[in-house]
Amino acid sequence: MTRNFRKIKLDLRSGDGRPQAARRCVNLEDRMGKMDDLIFQELRSERARKAVPDGFPALAEIPGGRYTRRDFFDLEMARVFRRSWVLAGHISELPKSGSYKVFAKLPSAPILIVRGRDGQVRAFYNTCRHRGAPVVKDHAGRCNVLRCQYHSWAYDFDGRLVQVPDEHEFPNLDRAARGLIPVRCELLHGLIFVNQDEAAPDLLEAVGPLAEEWGDLGLADGQVDYRFSRRVSCNWKCGLDAFQEVYHINTLHPQTVGATLVHSVAAMSLLPRGHSRMCVQLKTVDIDEVPDGGWPDGEIYRRSSVAHTLWPNMVVPWGAGSGRFILFWPIGPGECEIEVMGVGPAWGEGGLPADRDLANTRFDGVLMEDIENLAAIQASLESGAFTGMMLGYQERRLYWAHEEIDRAIGVDAVPSELRVPPVLGRFVEAPASRRPHAATRGAA
Repeated sequence: MTRNFRKIKLDLRSGDGRPQAARRCVNLEDRMGKMDDLIFQELRSERARKAVPDGFPALAEIPGGRYTRRDFFDLEMARVFRRSWVLAGHISELPKSGSYKVFAKLPSAPILIVRGRDGQVRAFYNTCRHRGAPVVKDHAGRCNVLRCQYHSWAYDFDGRLVQVPDEHEFPNLDRAARGLIPVRCELLHGLIFVNQDEAAPDLLEAVGPLAEEWGDLGLADGQVDYRFSRRVSCNWKCGLDAFQEVYHINTLHPQTVGATLVHSVAAMSLLPRGHSRMCVQLKTVDIDEVPDGGWPDGEIYRRSSVAHTLWPNMVVPWGAGSGRFILFWPIGPGECEIEVMGVGPAWGEGGLPADRDLANTRFDGVLMEDIENLAAIQASLESGAFTGMMLGYQERRLYWAHEEIDRAIGVDAVPSELRVPPVLGRFVEAPASRRPHAATRGAA
């Protein structure tokens, strides 16, 4: 996906929805160009590297129980997923006032996301305040009022209770106190995130430098162009791990990504809060042909394969004019749902353009090569023969994600035999600048 700095200002808004100064675009372009320079320097270094860099620690074994034990899974659910910002959709799914969707990817109360008459996107628990029935039953749709399908209690798009049949039968009813219970909801470049923890940091703080890096990719003006969902018999981290390294591609993907990427030439950056970035050299590009300094806009996206991990459960490879948001939703210690949402340039009415459809077909092939391997891996993890994972330097992003899980849970709450020693903090990429205010509280 090629960068478009003109589009940044469309989504840089303060909390009240007002645009920030357009001069941020110029500063951001300069900073991102410098980041490209650093990444290509690292790619050259990786091509010449014959050993683990001096000073990098040997990574401790990742205890196998983190992938199989119910007690650890329950800690992840309570202290990671209920307290983290997770992706729930894209603004193009809610095009008009009254458009809604139900987010039900976590084993807690489903969340109703709706676009109000003021254009704001808000989220509520999809639970009627009368007898607890779902307010809406359809996964998505559009309505004039949010009316419970059980007894017709009705709510406006701000969550206020506005109508109760036979209201005289409820002498103690206070409408103002019986509105839908809100869930935190914020937008980042058109992406809709929700968080069930009132004490969690704002989305912008949680996402960190990725807010800036995604600001020039045209996501806010994009359109969902790909959908995939499948239940897989593996721990959610088992699925996530497969997309955080390219060490496996020559073995598992010899005719697809293994034929296009140089797995040993990868610039990997650890970012705050468990996030990370990976840029892998393309076999069709000689990075020595491009001089240092003065990279054209988006050069790193054209001359390498770029993927980001947004902790806790999302990997985003970029390419073929689209970002594929791959999400790993926990169901049980040995089961997850793998969901993919693709967002690319809007094409308007009609069917998907032929080139986009072809790119999706190719992506399907690569995705299934990974998915078809996961159930067997999980069975092996649960066999009793597996003690733990030995990770190499190319797999350090996996270790970094595990460190963040322990920090989120609270190290003292993690069983001692399952803890991961924190050793990678000093290798986190230093922030290049103060971040622009790119996240908005529901402003479309």
